[in-house]
Amino acid sequence: MKTSFISFLIITFGLSCFGQEIEFSCSLNTSSELRFQNAHGIGLQYQHNISSKFKIGLGIHCNFNNSQFDYLPYADFNPNFIISQKINSHSQRFSYRINMQGLLLDNENASISLGPEISYNYLWGQDQIVEKMTLSSSVSKYSQYIDLTKHFGVGLISKIEIKNVFSPKLSLCFTIRPEYLIGKEYLLIGGSAPVFYGGLNFTEFQIGLKYKI
Repeated sequence: MKTSFISFLIITFGLSCFGQEIEFSCSLNTSSELRFQNAHGIGLQYQHNISSKFKIGLGIHCNFNNSQFDYLPYADFNPNFIISQKINSHSQRFSYRINMQGLLLDNENASISLGPEISYNYLWGQDQIVEKMTLSSSVSKYSQYIDLTKHFGVGLISKIEIKNVFSPKLSLCFTIRPEYLIGKEYLLIGGSAPVFYGGLNFTEFQIGLKYKI
C-alpha cells in the first residue's frame, strides 16, 4: 500500500513537470510615450506545453527608464504665448502577462512560435521640469509625481528559440512583443491633463535564457 502511494506521487509529479519551462529575460522598449522610449526591463516567464503544437505562458515584467525630452504643452492653444518644457522623467511600468504560443517550427535545434498575449499594467513615475515662457522670458523649475494608472494590454508574442546552449536543458530566446495599452480618455474641465492616458503603443525586444524543468 505504501509502495503504491509513493509510486502514485512520483508519477503524478513527473506528469505535472512535463513540458514546463522558466525563462529570465532582459528587454529594450520602443513606445509612443516618450517617457518609455528606449526603456530597459527585466522579466520572468513560466511556460507549459499543452500539446505538441501549443504552449501557454504566464509572466511578470518590469520596465524602467530615465528620459529627457522637450515638450510644448500649450503651443496649439495660443501660438503667441508658447511655454516650452524640458522634462527629465523617471518612469516605471510593471506588467502581468498571459499568452498562448503556437509552434510554427520545432526541431531539436530551434523553434519558432507566435501567438496572442494580454496583460495588466501599472504605470507611474516622476518628472523634473524646467519651464520657459517666451513672452516674459521667465524660467521656473518644479517636479511632479505621475499618479499610478492601470491599463489592459493586447498584443502579440513572437519567439525564436535556439536550443542546447551549454546544456540540453538551456535555450537562448529572442522575443518581440508589440502591444497596445487600453487606457481611459479623460475629458478635462480645467486643470492639467493626466500624463498616462488614452491608448499607448509599446514594442518590446527581449533576449532571455530558458530552462526546461
